[in-house]
Amino acid sequence: MSLAMPESMLNEETTEALVYGGTAPALVAAVRLAREGRKVILVTPSSHLGGSLPSLGAVETHYRGNRSPLLQEFIDRVTAHYRKRYGEQSEQLKVCLGGMMMKFEPHVAEGILQSWVREEPLIRWLKEYRPIEVERHGRQANAVRFRDDTSGRIVRITAAAMIEGSYEGDLMALAGATWRLGREGRSEFGEPRAGRVFTQWLNGVYPRAAAEGRLNLVTAGSSTSDPLPGSTGEGDDSIQSYSYRLCLTDNPDNRRLLESPPSDYDRSVYAPILLSPEEKEKLPLPFHHRFLIYSLREMAERDHLFHGHALPNRKRSWNATNLTGAGKGYAEATPMLRREIERRHLDHGLGLMWFLQHDPEVPADLRAQACAWGLARDEFVDHHNLPRQLYVREARRLVGRSVFTEHDALLAPGRERAPVHADSIGITEFSLDSLACTTERLPGTLCDGQLFQMEVSRPGQVPFGVLLPRELDNLLVVTTVSATHVGWGTVRQTPTLMHLAESAAWALILAARDGVAPAHVSVERLQRRLVEAGVMITFFNDFDMGTREPWVPAVQYFGTKGEFTGYDARPTGRMDECLRRYQAGG
Repeated sequence: MSLAMPESMLNEETTEALVYGGTAPALVAAVRLAREGRKVILVTPSSHLGGSLPSLGAVETHYRGNRSPLLQEFIDRVTAHYRKRYGEQSEQLKVCLGGMMMKFEPHVAEGILQSWVREEPLIRWLKEYRPIEVERHGRQANAVRFRDDTSGRIVRITAAAMIEGSYEGDLMALAGATWRLGREGRSEFGEPRAGRVFTQWLNGVYPRAAAEGRLNLVTAGSSTSDPLPGSTGEGDDSIQSYSYRLCLTDNPDNRRLLESPPSDYDRSVYAPILLSPEEKEKLPLPFHHRFLIYSLREMAERDHLFHGHALPNRKRSWNATNLTGAGKGYAEATPMLRREIERRHLDHGLGLMWFLQHDPEVPADLRAQACAWGLARDEFVDHHNLPRQLYVREARRLVGRSVFTEHDALLAPGRERAPVHADSIGITEFSLDSLACTTERLPGTLCDGQLFQMEVSRPGQVPFGVLLPRELDNLLVVTTVSATHVGWGTVRQTPTLMHLAESAAWALILAARDGVAPAHVSVERLQRRLVEAGVMITFFNDFDMGTREPWVPAVQYFGTKGEFTGYDARPTGRMDECLRRYQAGG
């Protein structure tokens, strides 16, 4: 297709670094580049920043330590907001800091992320543009054409280096990078939990190593079992569920109840909620697991009708609107079809809320409990109090020079830590986690693909190669990194992707200083720069990147060389030796 057009419709721009995407990781990359003196053009497909992070309402992590400077800066700015506005002893600050994760109201996160961009004079932000063509010369992506679909205007941006920071992987796909969708089969990488897999919930405190003080992670009250009989491990094109994370409140002064159901509301879609767990076992249902395994009254008693993170100021990020299977095709869809898929997900969530609050077969007392909650009027005020970003949990995944697999988040044979990667540039720490991929269930199981492997998952190292397309040397991928479907379950969490994005930005910075393509940067030099800048590349129980000791960079660095067989650094008593060797260049 020809892209010829009148000159008045085409703008030409040149920059040192191009970052595509409005996600939190994309913003981290742009900010780090700008703070190190690089001129950046940030192109976003919408006029809002942060992607799904604001609607999540939490920094979703099992690790409360300091792991990378800009992620920590975001956390610090959020807590400073609640401390300054409400006070040290306020309920708002207690909710923000309490529990497993740091939590926030969506507008607070949005404000901080917008400030990040506004405060950097070297960032030029182009809103509401999407990529339509990438110009390549050999292994270099030289320029990208972006189009504003409203005006038809096209901008052609020439850049020495580029970062893919979208949820869909549009830029890397246009550039010719190899990618994949769906689930690998068990045999491809020897992953026990790959492909078609069925599990069930286990109640307890997990991981046990953390409960017993041997692992510095926050525990959870459940884990999924090992694969159950019937788990064939067969690969397919299925991906985990998408949803809109609606921000709700039970504050009458701030609550907006729905005035009507969505236009295509179909009561029969939601009516199975009223069935008993035994009756539900016989049906393939596209609902969140809590609507599958509990009765409606049990859910109300457990405060799970509107399950989700409790946020400051009597709000909640509702995490029960997943629409299994409806996200298939989203990554490759046209903009118009993507909008339709988004509408279906939003209507599903609103329809579920309407059903719980208004259906006459829902017991009156439970309807009253549901009616206590409504959309928060002071959130997403320019978008009918609805999130602007669909929670795209999985789309395209790069097939890169390295692949992060399930094995990279499990204990390595003969060691008390996950496999070591000599080119590590970040860490994972979240459970191997996937929502349902299909609505199929076997007797006594969760839906096909649902995993929350809290007991067996361990902090892993992320190799530099997962950011690198095989075909290109000047494009780094920070949001759709190279991982298997199961491995993606721990990599995909926003804090981890923000962490990796900062490492990617440093790779571009060093590459520019050395006059090489980012893929050719010295990994050893990159690692040394990362640890000296406060970016974690090895997980340890007993210190984080805020530890003010001279040996911290050395121990971090040698953690990628197999020097530590477990997650404890200090008991080895080797800090001084590591520092001496590190300073000597060893």
